[in-house]
This record gives sequence, structure tokens and C-alpha cells, in this order.
Amino acid sequence: MKTCNCRTAIIWLLLLACLGPGRMTPVRCMAAADGPAAETTEKDAKQIRITSQRLISDQSGNVAEFIGDVQAIQGDTSIRADSLKIFFSKKSDGGEASAAQSLDKLVATGNVEIKFDNRLAVARQAVYITAQRVLTLHGPGASVTSGENTITGETITFYRADGRFTVEGGPKGRVNAVILPNESGLE
Repeated sequence: MKTCNCRTAIIWLLLLACLGPGRMTPVRCMAAADGPAAETTEKDAKQIRITSQRLISDQSGNVAEFIGDVQAIQGDTSIRADSLKIFFSKKSDGGEASAAQSLDKLVATGNVEIKFDNRLAVARQAVYITAQRVLTLHGPGASVTSGENTITGETITFYRADGRFTVEGGPKGRVNAVILPNESGLE
């Protein structure tokens, strides 16, 4: 087991994903203090920055798991959770995919909070399928808040490409929506 700085681990993980076969060993990852803020560029907006207490990666299984006080940030989107698993697509026959292009699915588990598009999502588990841009929140009390509007259910599926969402209640609860209309409501 190796111990390293999280930034180093992320770079190492992404380089190995880009450069091809090799054996990735489990890595204990210690959260690093961020340095001074730099000017944001288009490249910075595309970068995914992840900090955690631990990182376990398995290139042969195409998965990396960040464990313990996980924080992931890409542009204006941020994820906080107890655990974040990243599943990579297998290499295509047409050549090597870059690490960013090969992200297939993200699964955040435990005390999940996601901030995106001026919304706050809270759930026990969140699954994001990158190709379809679909975020699914699971667990009793899963909610999405936008301003003073809130929707709560057991399963919330948000289609980021077009802004649609579906909400399902569960055996122990119904869908609950609190909406503050701009003008007149039901009057």
C-alpha cells in the first residue's frame, strides 16, 4: 500500500488510464491543502478535482473509489459524499480514449450533497451516467432544492440535457413538492 498526496494520486490515476495497461496498486490518499486560487481557464473548468482520505484504484476492473470525506469539483458542479466510485469505459477499438472521455459512471454513497445548475441535491446515493447526462438520487428523503422550491421523494431522476426530472415516492412516503410561484399560484 502506497501513501501519497491526493493531487499526485489523481494525476497518477489519470495518466495510467491514458497511457494504457499497467498494474495499479491501492493508494492511501491524504487530503492536501489547496494553494492560492489561480485564474480560471477553460481547461480548469473541465478538470475534475477530487480530495478524499483514501483512494483505491483497479485498472483491470476500470474503477477507482475515493473513500472518506470525498469532495469532487468540476466547474460549478460539486459533490460531497462518504464514498465516490468512478467507473471507466473499456478502451475502444478505435484507439486510446483520454481519461476524461473514458468516464462512464459515477456513484456517490453516504451523505451525498451535489450542487449543480443553481440546485442542491441531497440523497443517500447518487448515480450519474455521463453519456446520457442522467443523475439519479436514491434513498428516503432524496431531495432537490432550487431557491425556495423543493421536491422530495425516494427516487429522483434528473435529465440534465433537457432539464426534465421524474420523482417517485416509496413504500414509506409520497412525493412532496414545495413550490413558490413567481406570480399567482392556484388562486
